Amino acid sequence: MSGATATPLAAPLAAPGRVLPRWVRLALLIGPGFFLIVLPFFGAMVMLGTYSLNLRDANGMGMGLSLWMDFASDGFNWSVLWNSVRIAGISTILSVALAYPVAAALLRVRSRAFLAFAYIALFSPLLMSMVSRAYGWLLLLSDNGFVNQTLGLLFGIDPIRLVFNETGVIIAIVHVVLPYAVLPILNTMTQVPPVYREAALDLGASGWTVFRRVTLPLTLPGVIVAAEIIFALSASAFVTPSLLGGGRVLTLSQLVYENIGMIEWGMAAVQAIVLLVTALAVLFVLERVNRATHAARES
Repeated sequence: MSGATATPLAAPLAAPGRVLPRWVRLALLIGPGFFLIVLPFFGAMVMLGTYSLNLRDANGMGMGLSLWMDFASDGFNWSVLWNSVRIAGISTILSVALAYPVAAALLRVRSRAFLAFAYIALFSPLLMSMVSRAYGWLLLLSDNGFVNQTLGLLFGIDPIRLVFNETGVIIAIVHVVLPYAVLPILNTMTQVPPVYREAALDLGASGWTVFRRVTLPLTLPGVIVAAEIIFALSASAFVTPSLLGGGRVLTLSQLVYENIGMIEWGMAAVQAIVLLVTALAVLFVLERVNRATHAARES
């Protein structure tokens, strides 16, 4: 009797529930992100393409490559593009160079209170607006600012020009993007087993040898990911170069803004597309390096 009564009770519990088709589940997962991110991006790209080809020109010029030819024939545009790439490249190198030891230090912190304080100090600037941070650096780096006054009191030197030039722009950009470089490097470091370093030290390797042949190769993917993020953010920076550069440091994002203000939407579209393609080209090269690094680790 007990066996006969157990079967009807167990059957409903074991009955499988209704499962949605795989394509429906994928659509439900991808759909919101697609409509919020991917679709507006491609829509914006289509709009930029139409403006860059004169398809929306109010003068009725019709479709053509005149704006692209104007951009390519003007050396000023290429010099500004080079400024953007150079500033983004220097900012990327400095950010990664600063983020690596910061991530290594955070990994070795054992006190929970100090670790929380360190994370707050590192990421609290992200809670402030970009304009506020730029004005803050403008006050700190000015001729009568805190930095120059401190240098004058300690070393008796004259004020150093740190604003309205590339130096101030790069300092402010590094401050803005540094947290974005720390996170991927720290994430990669946490995945490296400590026994690798201990084994190298037991075999007689020096600290520099362990870093060069063990730690750095294993954490290089995180460094490359950090470089990709930082370069993309630095190349498209607008507020910081505008305020800290004082009109003397021009980037392509600033030219896009100025052309939009002058209702030169066609040239603004061309410059925006060139900036996007340049950033994507650099990211493609970094991604190829990242894949080569993974292949070398697996071989």
